[in-house]
Amino acid sequence: MITSAEIKNLKDKKYRKQHSLFMVEGEKFCADILRAGVEIVYTITTNSKLSVYPNICVVSDKQLASLATTKTNQNIICICKKREVEINSVGNALILDALQDPGNVGTLIRSAMAFGFEDVYLNDCADVYGEKVIRSSAGLSLTARLHVVDYNAIKQNKTKIADLFLVADMNGENINKIRLPKKRIAVIIGNEGNGVSEGFFKLADNVVSIPMSGKVESLNAGVAGSIIMQKLSEVKNERT
Repeated sequence: MITSAEIKNLKDKKYRKQHSLFMVEGEKFCADILRAGVEIVYTITTNSKLSVYPNICVVSDKQLASLATTKTNQNIICICKKREVEINSVGNALILDALQDPGNVGTLIRSAMAFGFEDVYLNDCADVYGEKVIRSSAGLSLTARLHVVDYNAIKQNKTKIADLFLVADMNGENINKIRLPKKRIAVIIGNEGNGVSEGFFKLADNVVSIPMSGKVESLNAGVAGSIIMQKLSEVKNERT
């Protein structure tokens, strides 16, 4: 059985990476991962009637509160095994390049799922198994097709990921005016401060931007990426 100290260590990104485990809190998110078939290694709960979960350990409210990352009593914590997803996009994809804000990462994962970008590739980003990313994605980061990879892996598997790569940059071509072929598209969103790195620029087939009034110079990465994906989903729907 996993110890209290080991559960608390899962709040740390390095420990999660070392042991390929992550922690999920709350009845909604735990139910989501159970339905999605995510491997649950241990279940810690205050409710002895939750028999649908594997390897249950019933604890007191105080014990559970000492393990949780949130102040609100969640009643259940699941310790889960990280999933390995093969690099191979089934449709449009999103590539995140060194995004460090968990809120942006979670928002973009959520938007990707909303607009049909089924695969999300993350290069040197905020940890998708961190509590802030999980919550800002509304739990979708737990069940989405996520690929935590580096630039070289993306470059080597380019044809498996997409047929056309688009970089989002404020100096790019107006997203409303470009004509795109009916192919799998990967949208690349860059770091909040530095934008897309040189390597990904070289990988791209085109650079796109969102037209804005002169009152605003740029948009938050999460907002910009979401708008671009929504626009591309419109184009796809027009052709079907």
